[in-house]
Amino acid sequence: MRCNSLVLLCALLASSIGAQTMAATAAAARVSPEGRLIATMRVGAALKTGATKANWTAVTIEGFLHKSVVSVKKDAITIHASSGAALRVSADASAPIVAVIEDGASVDKQSTNGDWFRVKRDAWVQTRELKTVIAKAPPLVGGAPARAATTQGAPQRVATLPPRAAPVVAPVVASHPDAAPGAGDFAAAHPLVLRAAPDGQPSGTADSAARVRIVARDHGWARVQAEGWVRESELIPVDSSSVSAVSAADLRSDPEHYKGSTVRWVVQAIAVQAADPLRKGLAPDEPYLLARGPGSESSLLYLALPAALVASARALPPLSYIMVLARVRAGRSDPSGVPILDVLRIVPR
Repeated sequence: MRCNSLVLLCALLASSIGAQTMAATAAAARVSPEGRLIATMRVGAALKTGATKANWTAVTIEGFLHKSVVSVKKDAITIHASSGAALRVSADASAPIVAVIEDGASVDKQSTNGDWFRVKRDAWVQTRELKTVIAKAPPLVGGAPARAATTQGAPQRVATLPPRAAPVVAPVVASHPDAAPGAGDFAAAHPLVLRAAPDGQPSGTADSAARVRIVARDHGWARVQAEGWVRESELIPVDSSSVSAVSAADLRSDPEHYKGSTVRWVVQAIAVQAADPLRKGLAPDEPYLLARGPGSESSLLYLALPAALVASARALPPLSYIMVLARVRAGRSDPSGVPILDVLRIVPR
């Protein structure tokens, strides 16, 4: 209740000092509270907010869709893309993504711009997935502009950045051992906590062996760039342009080519099982979700589950449809030829 009150207070202040509500996480937008999924927001996407109901807030999602992923009937547009359609901030294939709209979802057409449609859609998002940023014009303090103040509506998971700051691109645990220091390099005097903005929330760490390069300074803070190495299997794409638009048939036809690719599929969950010795490519007793898909395909799939997702997978209703973000482990396993994928995320539909 207190969280909803803060969001409403921020909305009332908007006309006088300027406010913007954004998605604080990859929030699920639904047709109604607890209703069917229609879109997955991108972190930082701007939203117009409306009424609140319990722990939910009504939002309006706006952006541009390319004609290749939709069908049009008068002013109604329906998504036709098995992996979802990228809604972008402008009519440009390289523009930032606002949200990924689910296959079969409908949106309202506002205007046409060449091969693009400007659209909007009303939806509901859990209030805790939103953050409201309020900023006054920065007053001059000692001849230099002060940093803008921010007020948070829902709990922030990603810090809001002042105008002159930007997130650290890659929080680092260790430097490459063979990297040569440059003229602008600094050594960490002790283990560092990296933050998305001055006084912002922690976004990573760097140990005392790390080297960083200062690229900007702001009132005693330094924005740094750092490099390090992590296992690719530990990374999840933020932009859907990093997600491969491939089918299960593609994986089976050229398994080596697609190994390691990330896919975003809608599949039908059948059952959670434990791997037996016949399931080559899966570890003995490794939990996996037996599924069918993606989309209209009837291919069987082995979706390997990390420990953190086993309970969620077991709780799925029988034969329910879900969206999974997964990385290809084997495009064609022996002896059955069934693709094996490592699940990164499950979203019930």
